[in-house]
Order: sequence, then C-alpha cells, then structure tokens
Amino acid sequence: MEIQQLRAFLSVAQTKNFTKSAELMYISQSTVTMRIKALEQALGKQLFERDNRQVLLTTSGKELLEYAKRIIELVDEGSRKVGMEESFENLLVVGGLHSLWDYLMFPIMKDFQSKHPRTALRFITGHSWDIVQQILDGIIDIGVVLIPPTHSEVEVLPFKKEEIRLVANVDNDFTEEIDLANLSKLPYIHMDWGPSYRSWFEENAGKQIFSLMVDHASLYVQYLRSGHFLGLLPSAIADTFIQRGELVSLPFSSKTKPPIIQSYIIYPKRKFESIKRLLEHMQQA
Repeated sequence: MEIQQLRAFLSVAQTKNFTKSAELMYISQSTVTMRIKALEQALGKQLFERDNRQVLLTTSGKELLEYAKRIIELVDEGSRKVGMEESFENLLVVGGLHSLWDYLMFPIMKDFQSKHPRTALRFITGHSWDIVQQILDGIIDIGVVLIPPTHSEVEVLPFKKEEIRLVANVDNDFTEEIDLANLSKLPYIHMDWGPSYRSWFEENAGKQIFSLMVDHASLYVQYLRSGHFLGLLPSAIADTFIQRGELVSLPFSSKTKPPIIQSYIIYPKRKFESIKRLLEHMQQA
C-alpha cells in the first residue's frame, strides 16, 4: 500500500469520477486506474463498484475511507513540520470550533504569535468530535472544544465560562422583557451553542423550527447587526459588540436558569512540553 495509491483512492471516493480525479491530481486517467487496481490487489478487496454511469464505494471501500483520510493527513502534517524546521523553532497545530474562533480564540492566538514570532501556527476548524479525533491522530497539538473527551491519552482542562445573553441591534423595537416561550412569534434567529445550551433552550422555548437558523457565529452576528432580529449569544461574543455599541442586551425570562457555556482545552499528554508555552498563554488570557 503506497501513499499515492491512497491519494488516488480518496480522490475517486470524493469525486465519484476517475476522469475528474485525474484532472484534480494532474495525472492521466490510466494512472488513477492503475493506482486503484494496485491498491485493490494489495488489499485483496474491491474498493469501487463501477458502471457506465457512476462509481460507488464497496463495503470494503467505505471501511478504508476514514483510515485513508487519517493516513494522508498524518503524512501531510509530518511533511509540513519537517519542511518548516529551518525557518521556525516550532510548528503548532491548533484546533477549535467555528463558533469559538472569531471572538474567543482569534485574539488569543494573534497575541501569542506577536510575542512568539518563531512559533508557526496552523489553525483547523471543525466539530468537537473532529478536533478530538485529530488530537488522537497526532494532527492537532492543542484544541478547544465544548464537549470534553474521556480518553486516557488526552488531557482536558476547563477553559472559559460564558453566560448567555439575549441581544439585538441597537435600533431594535423591543421594549419589554422577552419570554423565551414566545420566541416563535418574534424575529428570532437560532443557533445551537452546544449540548447544555440545547437542552436548556428546548426546555424553555420548545423543540421547533425557526424561520432562520445558522451554524456559523460570524453569520449569526452579521444578521443580528444588520436588522431587527434578536438572538442568544455567549457573553464572549455578545460583550464584544455591546462594548462597540452595535448590539444591546435585552432582558428575558425563562422557566429554568440559563446554563454556563463551558469550553475546554484539550491536548495529547505526550505533547505537553511542545505546547506548554501556548497553553500557559491561553490560560492567562
């Protein structure tokens, strides 16, 4: 099994087309076909079902897919680190949720690199389980998640605690305390801020579909700033725009007390020495 065979396999699995994969990899279609056949022979398994209309993964192909992704990621990450050794003292890969990057992690990382310019940083975004898996695979050196893993090889440290704020544009028309049970009747935009938040929200506002739902913090804030909408934000994000005078906090009531959103720093225990300086900076931020 060779890395170029795995790259060809992964490309075909993603495009479902040998010709398209050849174009993306800048090689001939016959080379892609040859690499796939060689990989199938090495494994003794058929990886794709082919006909004139489509290319589909077999059961064996589906089983190989995640391993192939992880192998290629590890090889690419190793190549990047080796290639940067002469220019930098260290290369750290930092992972975090989309919702945490813009307003929580970005200023922390920017400040760290200004103080440690000889440390190269690579940022990765994803869901909590993506970050954990790449921590275990050795790709990510340190990450921030909302759902802490329970794994003997991963260190978990509490990071930031954030309150929930109901906010709206400064020119909003809301004059009375808002009952979360009535959100469906208001121009409310919904975003899920994690397991504890989700349970609390459904208990107080119901499990329902709203007219506008997003899953990216920047887009969520953009809507809140641009019109007569209201939404619920963690304090780290809300306070930034409240201090700028772009959003205001609104009083609200709920049957149960809003949860504190807890984020966690996670890292492989074996990498403590290499991430120690960044860890200390994050904890002091």
